[in-house]
Amino acid sequence: MEMIKKQDKSLGTLLLQAEYIKKEQLEDALREQADTGEPLGKILVRKGAIREQQIMEVLKGMLVIVFQVCNENFAIEVVYSKEIIKTKKITPVPGMPPYILGMMGIREDVIPIISLSGKIFGKPSPVDENSRVIIVEVKEEKIGFLVDGVATVRNFNVSDFENVSKSAFSADKKYIAGLIKDSGQIVTLLKPEAITEKENGA
Repeated sequence: MEMIKKQDKSLGTLLLQAEYIKKEQLEDALREQADTGEPLGKILVRKGAIREQQIMEVLKGMLVIVFQVCNENFAIEVVYSKEIIKTKKITPVPGMPPYILGMMGIREDVIPIISLSGKIFGKPSPVDENSRVIIVEVKEEKIGFLVDGVATVRNFNVSDFENVSKSAFSADKKYIAGLIKDSGQIVTLLKPEAITEKENGA
């Protein structure tokens, strides 16, 4: 949860820098967040201080969670993320594709867990002490992404991004939003909405 708190502070800073909100609006929203635990962006939208599109504009290509899958670096935008947790008991569900590991209970929710290595590379990774589940929300549905490990939450400049078509990938391109150049290494930015999309005929 500490990582998510840092993300919210970064979101507030980005919105201030873009002059989308005033300092007083941010402070008011942060006070309410401390009481309710509601995501900062949702509070600001509900109060009419900002539109969802403006939040997407300041976050896109800037603030991401970097993690590992099959010895490769991947990322998703924090706007999709709810929290990052250690792996708990996963209950298998009969008849599901191999990349859907089953269901996991998280407080009052029971959510499906997708193995990103299984979904992207066709082979689920073994679960160990470094494994983490990134809880995302796509189209108002919560889903867990099982990854091999989480590295950091980072801000990247727009100049750090490359189009998918410029490079070759070992991962399926339909899940890829772009490339991030990070100190000589490449981080692959994923599209959560494509990963969670139901298979044809499902």
